[in-house]
Amino acid sequence: MNKAVKEEKESKVKKSQEESEAKPTKKIKATIYLTEEAEQAFAELYADRYVKDRKTDRSMIACEAILDLYKKDNPSIIEESAQS
Repeated sequence: MNKAVKEEKESKVKKSQEESEAKPTKKIKATIYLTEEAEQAFAELYADRYVKDRKTDRSMIACEAILDLYKKDNPSIIEESAQS
C-alpha cells in the first residue's frame, strides 16, 4: 500500500516538474484594446476557467489565444518544428 502511494506521489511531482519546465519564465507587459464583444467573451472565458481552476489568470488566457492563433496562421512552421 505504501509503495503504491509513494509511486503516485512521485508521479504527481514528476508531472508537476515537467509542466513547470515547459512554461516560459520571461514575461512582458503589453496593452491591448478589445472590442466590447471581445471583452465580453474574454470576461466569460476567464470566469468559467476561474470557477474550474483558481490558478488561472487573464495573462494565461491571452498567451494561449495568441499561440493558438499563431499556430493557425503558420501551419508550416509547426510542421517543421514537429519534424525536428
